[in-house]
Amino acid sequence: MPSSTSGRGRPRLASTDQDIIRTALGLLREKGPAAVNIDAVAARSGIARTTIYRRYRSRDELMSVVLEHLIDPAPLAPDLPVGEKLRWVLDRIREILENRLGPGATAAIIANSDPGFTAAVRARLANRLSSLADLMNLDIRTGRLDANVDPDTVLGILMGTYLAEVLRFGTPRKGWADRALAFLTPAVSPRRPAR
Repeated sequence: MPSSTSGRGRPRLASTDQDIIRTALGLLREKGPAAVNIDAVAARSGIARTTIYRRYRSRDELMSVVLEHLIDPAPLAPDLPVGEKLRWVLDRIREILENRLGPGATAAIIANSDPGFTAAVRARLANRLSSLADLMNLDIRTGRLDANVDPDTVLGILMGTYLAEVLRFGTPRKGWADRALAFLTPAVSPRRPAR
């Protein structure tokens, strides 16, 4: 199905645009930002370099579009008890690190091997995580979380537990989320007054 025309030649296919972005995202997730360039996308996707260059005049233009697809806005959190809400937040963090960024992009951010990419992802990530922090602040105001909870610290702990599993074991072990949440849930739950 044509998506647009440039005034001459054949119409652009939306499927070609999607294939280019999907291929660039795959390279980024697997190997990091240094692996994403027009030649690599053409070689992996089978799409001609000239076709890619008609859409993106440079690697920077391609990376700009890739970044738009990398981290989407946080979805609305369901109304859940504390432990289940923490699991929901942990699932969002895992989805970002595992499926959106992937090991290649995550390693590049930690190493700061491409400062421009790192800054762009951190800005998008901060925006996404601030939405999750806002949800926790609302739970603090409504008494569902302890008043002394710092949402940024909780997000850091949740992100850190996932990264620690990957660094130590290659992939999160079975039951790691249950164990982490069993430890964290009582710490953030509202304190019951002593009798």
